[in-house]
Amino acid sequence: MAMYAEAGDVTNAERFLEQFCTTPRPERFRDLHVKAHLRASEPRTFPTTALSVLHNYETIGLPAPQRSYGRLITTLLSVRSTIAESQAWDLFAHMRYVAHPIPDAYLYTTMIAACASRVIAPQPARALDLFTEMTVDKRIAPTTAAYTAAIYACSCSGEKLYVGEAFRLAREMLDGHRDAYGQPALVPDRRTFCALLEGAKRVGDLAKVRWILAEIVTESMRAARGDVRDAVVVDEEIMTHVFHAYATYKVPFVRGSTVLLDKAQPSDPSASSEASTTPQDPPSDAPPNHAGVPATSPNPKFSSLLPQSAPDVIAEVSALFHRITSASASSESASRAVSPEAFRHVQLTPRLLNAYLSVYYAHAPFTEGSALHATLFDELSVPVNAWTHVEALERATRTHRRARAEAVTFARRAWAQWKAAEGAWRSREEGALELSARLIERAYVAKIRTLSL
Repeated sequence: MAMYAEAGDVTNAERFLEQFCTTPRPERFRDLHVKAHLRASEPRTFPTTALSVLHNYETIGLPAPQRSYGRLITTLLSVRSTIAESQAWDLFAHMRYVAHPIPDAYLYTTMIAACASRVIAPQPARALDLFTEMTVDKRIAPTTAAYTAAIYACSCSGEKLYVGEAFRLAREMLDGHRDAYGQPALVPDRRTFCALLEGAKRVGDLAKVRWILAEIVTESMRAARGDVRDAVVVDEEIMTHVFHAYATYKVPFVRGSTVLLDKAQPSDPSASSEASTTPQDPPSDAPPNHAGVPATSPNPKFSSLLPQSAPDVIAEVSALFHRITSASASSESASRAVSPEAFRHVQLTPRLLNAYLSVYYAHAPFTEGSALHATLFDELSVPVNAWTHVEALERATRTHRRARAEAVTFARRAWAQWKAAEGAWRSREEGALELSARLIERAYVAKIRTLSL
C-alpha cells in the first residue's frame, strides 16, 4: 500500500484497501489513501480528489490523521494563488473543528510560514498570534523551524515594529532555551540568518546587517579550521541580502545638503541648524567623492563606523565584492579585515551581480552604474537574467537632468536587450530567459517613463 501511495497509483491502492484492509480502516491506511490521490494530482494544482477522500472519511466518523491534513495544506500553499491559500487556511480551521483541535509543531510551523506569503500580503500579527498560541497556550516546544518561520513573517512585513519583533524572537531563541551546560538548545540555521537579513534590509538597518554578516563570517572561519561542524557559511543568498541592504541604506551625510560658509563671514546659527535638520536628496549624478579610497583596493578594510556618505558605501561594497571574486587577497588582522576564505562558498550568479549593481544604482553617479552594467557580467562570464534588463531600465528613469543624454542612450540599449529577451521568450526558444507578467509590466512602465526624460 505504501508503494502504491508513493507512486500515486490510485487504482491499485483502492483495490488493495477493498481486498485486504479491515473495517474500520486503520489510521495509517486512511493516510496512505489520501496520499495516493495527492500524488496522482498534477503539481501546483488543486488536489480535488484528495480533498474529497479526506472529507469522505470525516463523514463516516473516521477522520484522517493530522499528517494527511498537513500534506493537503502544504500542497494548497504550493499552488501560489489567493484562492488556494484561502482554502489552505479554511482547511486548517476546519481540521481543528472536526478532527484535530490541537495542531502539532509541524502544522503550526507550516501555517506560521504561510503568514509570510507573497501571494497574500504578509500577516506578521497573525504569525505572532499563532506562535504564542503554540508555545504559551498549548505549551508545545518550539523548534528552530518555528522560530525561523515567525521571524521571516515579521521580516517580510517591512514594518520597523515587526522587524524589531523578529530580532526579539531571535534573542529569545538563543537565550530562552539553553541546556544544562548553558549552551543554546536551538541554534539559528541558514534560513534564520536569511530571515533576519530580510527584515534588516527592508528597514535599511545596515548596522544589524553588518553584525549578522560578521557572525556568519566568524562561524565560516571556525568551520574552515575544523573547530565546528555544520556551521552556517556565507553563500550567494546571504550576500545578495547584504548588497540589497547597502542599496536601501540611507547615508547620514549628503553632499548636496552641505552648506559651505565663508570663513570671513559670521556664521548664522539658525541657518546652520536648518541645513542640518532638513537635508535634501543629492543629485543622483553628483561627482564621486571616494575620499582617497579606491573602489577595489588590494587590501580593503572595514571599520566599525557605518558608511557616512554614498562614496563610503560604494567603497565598502566594492571591498566586499573584491573579497568574493579574489581568492588570493593578502592576509590581514581579523579585527580589520575579512578573510577571503569566508567567501569561498559564494557563487557568482545573476542574482548576486544584480544585487551588487543595485548598490551602484542607489549610491553611485549614473555614469558609474551604467559603465559597470556594461562590463560586469561579461568580465565575470555570468549570464544576465530578466531582472538585469528591468532594473537597468528603472535606473534610467531616476536620472538627474544633467545626465539626460547618457540616460536616454543607456535606456535604449537596455530596451533593445529586453526586447530581444522578450521575443525569445514569446517564441519559446531554447535557453530563453524566464519572464513573468509582473516583470513585463515593470519593463514597459520603465520604458514609458524614459520617454519623458
